[in-house]
Amino acid sequence: MAVRLLLMFLMILIPSGCGKASPEPVSATHELSDDSTPWGLFDLETAGPGSVIETELREPFPVSDDYEWYPDLLMPHDIIVEEFYLTTTNGNQIFADVHRPVWASPAKQCHALVLVPGGLMLGSAWHAPWRKCNSNNWAKAGFIVSDFDFQGRGKSEGEEHISGPEHREDLKSVIEYMASRPDVLPGKIGLISSSWGCTISTSTLATYQELPIRFYIDLEGAHNRHVATQFDDPKWIDIWGGHPTWDNDFWDTREAITYQPHITVPYIRVQADIDHALHYFYYEHAFDMVNAALTGKSPYAQMNRNTPNMFLLSQFVDYYKWEVREDIPDQLFLYAVEASMTKFPGE
Repeated sequence: MAVRLLLMFLMILIPSGCGKASPEPVSATHELSDDSTPWGLFDLETAGPGSVIETELREPFPVSDDYEWYPDLLMPHDIIVEEFYLTTTNGNQIFADVHRPVWASPAKQCHALVLVPGGLMLGSAWHAPWRKCNSNNWAKAGFIVSDFDFQGRGKSEGEEHISGPEHREDLKSVIEYMASRPDVLPGKIGLISSSWGCTISTSTLATYQELPIRFYIDLEGAHNRHVATQFDDPKWIDIWGGHPTWDNDFWDTREAITYQPHITVPYIRVQADIDHALHYFYYEHAFDMVNAALTGKSPYAQMNRNTPNMFLLSQFVDYYKWEVREDIPDQLFLYAVEASMTKFPGE
């Protein structure tokens, strides 16, 4: 056990390779003990202390850490905002908008982003002008960006479903709409969620694996009912419609960690040293989400700028790279640019 932990510690200290070449897949064996279990990821009845889990650390994409800042990004583009309604499979009209460069056209296609707000917020939460990571700024950088109101919110029809299965149809409809636009590069759509937006994002990606999403960036998402309610805080229970953690009928379909092993796209977790919702240093949700992706179907998983495709373990928490709380808006903007244009550019 000590030898394995030493090897894992050395892997953390070795930086990921640069350049376009992908490293050979590496196999890792993790022997679980009481203090090394990857934070609630495994059912201890079937994978308790002493169990051995074989995991292949996969690197199927030609990933580069030599990020190029494209010249177009140095000169903000003039943009236009389109507002419209989409009809979902249940017949409701949902409000959406698209922010794009004025020159975007079938002859000059762009990378695209679909943005999912946190909590029960509207799509316009992504319009905050004081944040670098807003819809307009990504459009000025040459992206076609869509944000929207889920059913029962803002200008959309229908009832509020608190990120339940019904809301999958809303996100699915927006992604399919973006994929149908002639000014969007085929297969070049990234998905970004903030906070509890990870719940409906993972639910949709797991349920509709055929959706043409190139990568998924999760900004500090609450992965389970305990973190979402801040451990049964009455104020947060009220926010989620009065459903405490023991209300299984409600929560069983609203936990990102349930769906995370079934997403099939590259996954990046952005996590600050001080969590935006909990207001203190907390890492279990980030570790669980990355580890679930690694044991599941995702071909790539990474937290911040740490070595990709490696389990995150509590023993080494002090050695991982954490974003600074105040830098999150700028960093999230860059993560999207890097993922779209250098990390996962596609063919």
